[in-house]
Amino acid sequence: MTEYRVAVTLRRRLDEKEVGQMHANRSASVSEYEMEDEDVVMVTLHAPNALTATETAEIQVQRATGVEIAATQLVP
Repeated sequence: MTEYRVAVTLRRRLDEKEVGQMHANRSASVSEYEMEDEDVVMVTLHAPNALTATETAEIQVQRATGVEIAATQLVP
């Protein structure tokens, strides 16, 4: 498995409670969540390929926060 970083842009800002939920509900597939901006989450995770990494990051952030995703982008 390769480590990937994915930028997940949300439809709106996260409040403190949602940021806490995101960290508390982190799945085993996600190594780390970092808030890059109030509406961008950087996700570090291991995956077999870039497509899987991007899809997993989107799904995990949406599940952890309940906030709709606007876009995802693989970060080199």
